[in-house]
Amino acid sequence: MNKLLYRISCICLMLFMILFSVFTVVNTESFYTNQYRKNNTTADTGMSMEDLDKATVMLLDYLNDQRDDLDMQAEEFGVMSETFDEREKTHMIDVKNLYRFAARTMYTMLAVALAILGVMISRDKAGLLAGISDGAKFALGFALVMTIGFALMFIFDFNTFWTLFHHVVFTNDLWLLDPRISTMINMFPLNFFLAMCSSILIRFAMMYFVFFTAISKLKKQADRKVTA
Repeated sequence: MNKLLYRISCICLMLFMILFSVFTVVNTESFYTNQYRKNNTTADTGMSMEDLDKATVMLLDYLNDQRDDLDMQAEEFGVMSETFDEREKTHMIDVKNLYRFAARTMYTMLAVALAILGVMISRDKAGLLAGISDGAKFALGFALVMTIGFALMFIFDFNTFWTLFHHVVFTNDLWLLDPRISTMINMFPLNFFLAMCSSILIRFAMMYFVFFTAISKLKKQADRKVTA
């Protein structure tokens, strides 16, 4: 039973790390600016870099409940107009709902992991490090399969992955935006999301590597003390 609880806690912690990686990348403003420069987004949208940055801040504020609307005027190809149309704004309602669900899931996973570990500290203090180490190794298998699997999809067919993702998480077709008229899709083309997903995957892999390495070292130190 103890082994199962340790493994569940480490799986929950792994899921927390995945979602934490998502939120940290999504909320890094410099990531967007770098991608705009790399993708030549000013040419595709007809907007200045300053207005692109303003639109980015507005979107992030909206996702993080710091504003209630996406109303913004900006110059596009020499014409002052509303940055996002009604279809884009309605789609962002769906995105915000998904964002909130992901946030709740992230905190739930952390709470479950910590609650289990809290229980195990009180009832299995002597075997705590060994139990976490076993759970971390068990979760490592999932982490490796997921990381390698997603990496291969990103390299060979990111378009199919991204399309499937949208079909799974959204119940309508509002995410299908026309690049001829949509500012949003020109701000965030497929290459943008490939870079974002890759950054998330790398950040998660680094986080889990640090966690797994730390637990392994602590376990080895504890074992040496026992045998000394």
